[in-house]
Amino acid sequence: MKTLLVRCAAALALSFGLVAVPGAATAHESCETDEDVPVVIEFGPLDGQDRILCAQHGAGSLALDALHDLGVRTEMSAGSMPMVCRIDGLPTPEQEKCGNALDGDGYWAFLVAREGGDWSYASVGMQEYELEPGDFVALRYQLMSDGENVPVEAAADAQTRAAAQVVGHEESADDAADEDADEATRVSQIALPIAIVAALLVAVAAFVVARRRRD
Repeated sequence: MKTLLVRCAAALALSFGLVAVPGAATAHESCETDEDVPVVIEFGPLDGQDRILCAQHGAGSLALDALHDLGVRTEMSAGSMPMVCRIDGLPTPEQEKCGNALDGDGYWAFLVAREGGDWSYASVGMQEYELEPGDFVALRYQLMSDGENVPVEAAADAQTRAAAQVVGHEESADDAADEDADEATRVSQIALPIAIVAALLVAVAAFVVARRRRD
């Protein structure tokens, strides 16, 4: 008799344990290590959407390759020393032909910084610059008439690093709500049959006890 009750109790404990186990939390990617390079893209006077992206494990890669890995489209000028002349279609071909030399009103300034430091022009172009651990990168469209001082709005700091988006791991509030709803559905689907089995075990145990008492 004791053996039966022990088995029933163990089955119930296992059942409740299965119900209580939560689903694994979704891991959100971040841009927190020195190997992850924040990339600031500011369109300035152009009609584009500013972005802060994260080139995860970008250290050791060429800056242009890292940019392409992030899904950013670029076009190079046609001269012997090519430069990035267009990013995500801007400036438009009417604004910049991207020929042997830049002929538009401005250019894409390529700047680098260390965290907490000031932005400065890179010593080489994006196709030659190898990203280093701890680097921040900025690309801002600068009008020739505005001089050489490029006013990057995002600072090379922890706030910018925290805001950097890891491509492919963004999640909206609606997505999170949907995941919570799906998880609740899965738990309820598991809980119902376990509850039925547990109730049957208790009923069987009670029946056996009552019968033995009558005997």
